[in-house]
Amino acid sequence: MTDTTTRRLTAAALASVLALGLAACGSDTADTADTGQTTSSAGQDSTQSGDALTFSDGYVGAKDTETSMTAVFGELTNSTDEDIHLTRATGDLEGVYQFHETVDGIMKETDDGLVVPANGSVDMEPGSTHIMIMENHDEIAAGDALTLTLTAEDGTTYEIKDIPVRVQQSAHEDYGTEGTEGADGTEGTGDEHGDHAGH
Repeated sequence: MTDTTTRRLTAAALASVLALGLAACGSDTADTADTGQTTSSAGQDSTQSGDALTFSDGYVGAKDTETSMTAVFGELTNSTDEDIHLTRATGDLEGVYQFHETVDGIMKETDDGLVVPANGSVDMEPGSTHIMIMENHDEIAAGDALTLTLTAEDGTTYEIKDIPVRVQQSAHEDYGTEGTEGADGTEGTGDEHGDHAGH
């Protein structure tokens, strides 16, 4: 067998493995953090053991190029005996990442990140708590995936891999149509998303 043939077979095998990994959006993608390290992998399977923070039922809302923002939804679960205070979110999709909440029916950036309570969870849902991705002018299409990195107050980082992009259902928010009422009853304000002027 020639070296060229071997390389082609190896590349094909690798592509098959990657395709299987992306298709299994609820699969176990987490690695247990080593003792003493400050990085942990937060799997999307809520039954994953060994990680302080896990993420389940997660997805990113698909959007077109005319919409500059979308959001990340899902359930964050803390399996430790101490609160995990998340203060920063970043990801491999371009944009500004912010923790958001609903206050008196208006979406706004949280004052101090997001706390996942000890031995508890936070449901990030449309019309409630979520992570916004703002100032993104690319198409984010169904079938794409996001790797999200959450940083806690103590400097620990949690990486959530392969969060799938899905088309949002009709009951979800409308982030991109200025001056119109979103499906959750709040007014869509384009890039400002509620009272975000100045952010």
